[in-house]
Amino acid sequence: MSFSHISQTGFFCFPKSNQSYGFTLLEVLIAMVVFGMAVTMLLSSMNSQGRAHVNISLRTVAHWVAMNQMAEVRMQEEWPNVGTTRGDAQMRNHKWYWLQTVSKTTDKDLRQVEVEVRYDEKDELPTTRFVGFIANKDATGESGASRRNDPRERK
Repeated sequence: MSFSHISQTGFFCFPKSNQSYGFTLLEVLIAMVVFGMAVTMLLSSMNSQGRAHVNISLRTVAHWVAMNQMAEVRMQEEWPNVGTTRGDAQMRNHKWYWLQTVSKTTDKDLRQVEVEVRYDEKDELPTTRFVGFIANKDATGESGASRRNDPRERK
């Protein structure tokens, strides 16, 4: 075993030669390309997550607006007339635009209410759509769904 690479101080040292022990220019360039691609993919992923967060936030608030409008319709004393109604609602410092469509169903004492909510009045597609059904209170004597599902009435 040769100890020719150990200096007088006892530490290992490289033999003197014409070879360099650093990175070549090609190796540095390849490392920079790999690092650049990794950073680009990371930033792209963060951007996608940010857009998805904004989208789900908008859809959640729009759904709240639709549910509030449906609650307003259910609280009215009168049974809703068939047709379309437009309006707006303020929520989270923004004005939302809703379109309510009431239509007949196969049951004469039941109406379908569809509420579409848009972020901007000119938006072609709604941010959310909510569909519910309202029973004729005059025909049931109360809010129809609870009376129809009452097991005491099925004798």
